[in-house]
Amino acid sequence: MFERFTLNARIAVVRSQQEARELGHPWIGSEHLMLGLLAEKEVPILALARLGVTYEAYRPAVLAAADGGLGLAEEDREALTGAGIDLAAVREHFLRTQAPASPAPAPEPEPARRWLPFGRRKAAAPAPSPAPASIVVPGLAPDAHLPFTPHGQRALDSASKVMLAQADDRITLAHVVLGLLTPADELLSRSLQRVGTDIEPVRAAVLADLGQVA
Repeated sequence: MFERFTLNARIAVVRSQQEARELGHPWIGSEHLMLGLLAEKEVPILALARLGVTYEAYRPAVLAAADGGLGLAEEDREALTGAGIDLAAVREHFLRTQAPASPAPAPEPEPARRWLPFGRRKAAAPAPSPAPASIVVPGLAPDAHLPFTPHGQRALDSASKVMLAQADDRITLAHVVLGLLTPADELLSRSLQRVGTDIEPVRAAVLADLGQVA
């Protein structure tokens, strides 16, 4: 299927997997596909930005709307559980990492200084910084591929149908955006509502920019 995607559309889909991993989501849904698209600067994405759907605003909206897996549609939850995803571990990870921040610790005392001849002092060497941790996706086996949710897969299937309806031979970013914007996707709708809009006005704005009739 992906061989029919343009390079930008393919990159956006690949980016959606990375976004899901960084959010601690062991699945790729339409909400992650939207995040993958928002880094692009083509016409359909500019319509989203005018409505306040930017990467910076939408990313925390996805995290809140997904609610550690509780925000998933029942169909998606059942499919992920059947694929071996531990949604309880996802929820536990979400609650642990999104808990209110603890008070800042008291500043550490100044490093001890060692006396050297002639009154010179040398500060003790600071402790080395810890190595950055790799991305851990809860509920998923290491190195496992993230599955698409039924809603995420349907969005890609819809993009293909949009392409065919427009008599095009490649799936572009515009096709993917329009494939995503289906009223039946409740999680996508809730995440858009968190940035002040919804599926229908976004779809109308995208179609207007593309010179089409909604």
